Amino acid sequence: MDAVMPGRKPGETVDVCVAIDTSGSISEAQLIAFISEVKGIMEQYADFRIHMWCFDTSIHNPQVFTQDTVGELEHYSPGGYGGTDFDANWRWMKENGVEPKKFIVFTDGYPFGSWGDEDYCETVWIIHGNKGAQPPFGIWAHYEDQ
Repeated sequence: MDAVMPGRKPGETVDVCVAIDTSGSISEAQLIAFISEVKGIMEQYADFRIHMWCFDTSIHNPQVFTQDTVGELEHYSPGGYGGTDFDANWRWMKENGVEPKKFIVFTDGYPFGSWGDEDYCETVWIIHGNKGAQPPFGIWAHYEDQ
């Protein structure tokens, strides 16, 4: 995988933003896999702050998860299921004063138009299925179900 995640050091806190693509092209199995990957990130760190939301053409259910609220992840309610507008993430972050140290996007890699604002923050794309997708900025990794 070419994705570079924050290093794991004793006492280190990971602080990232995560956007999960919930456009109409995302299957329920993909959505479950994306949320499972977020849980995996949480399990790698004793201390974390993960600001997570879903997106299609707008942002849905933004929440912040910490080690104190990790149990709430299994009750997380995704929203969306419409078109795909990656720019919605950057608009929302700018409007809400969210400036991530690292921004992780779980997607199938089918944007409608722009991939987003390459100058706003360091972006990591985790792309499920669409092996031909190559974002024009950030770093990315493709994966398939085992």
